[in-house]
Amino acid sequence: MVEDRPNMSETMLGNINTVFIDLDDTIWDFTNNSKIALRYVYDCYEISKKDIEYKDFIDKYESINTKLWELYHYGKIEKDYLVNERFRYALAENGYNEENLQSLACDMNIEYLDYLSKLPNIVPGAKELLQYLSNKYSVGVLSNGFKGIQAQKLKSGKLDKYIDLVVLSDEVGITKPLKGIFDYAIKARNANPKQTIMIGDNYDADICGANNAGWKTIFFNRKKLELDENIADATVDRLEDIMSII
Repeated sequence: MVEDRPNMSETMLGNINTVFIDLDDTIWDFTNNSKIALRYVYDCYEISKKDIEYKDFIDKYESINTKLWELYHYGKIEKDYLVNERFRYALAENGYNEENLQSLACDMNIEYLDYLSKLPNIVPGAKELLQYLSNKYSVGVLSNGFKGIQAQKLKSGKLDKYIDLVVLSDEVGITKPLKGIFDYAIKARNANPKQTIMIGDNYDADICGANNAGWKTIFFNRKKLELDENIADATVDRLEDIMSII
């Protein structure tokens, strides 16, 4: 990391000196890593012997996980409920209702998160983008992920050397898109919101949240979503394209 980084850079989006970037599915490939980890857990706990097909297990897990994360983003459920309920639901909805259901779900979650965090797959272009950004700006991660787990993901993906600050909702007690976590990150960096930019793949949590806090934003539309309205200052579907914007 370059220590004599310029204090401010004139970009297409104005004067920028601070960058925050989301972790999961923005630079660390959560989607593919999660599929690998879920398959590992399914096999490790021999779920097939419980007359539950892998596809049925995954379908139920992914369905409830998406809903639970949306609730977690807005502080409507606690972390412990999210991580345990998704496995309990995936098992129960596939007919597994033995007395050890709750403890099995808890054990599967622990194994899943541990295995997941050690997987190295990153989003294409992530390393190149972070190399570029860290030579120009102060670069931090702003994530709704869990403490310990997120730090390990950065190490596993060999991305940690480009990041000089990690702000996690799990530690702050406020989740994206709530304005409080963005305000916290600004104070932690001693930055100016108008000179700070957020890069993320979650339109609601990253883009709407940062915009509401007065930040500039770049929406990494990796899934090529069609939005009725897009308030992002810039939108890309490849990380490499960000280097021509800031």
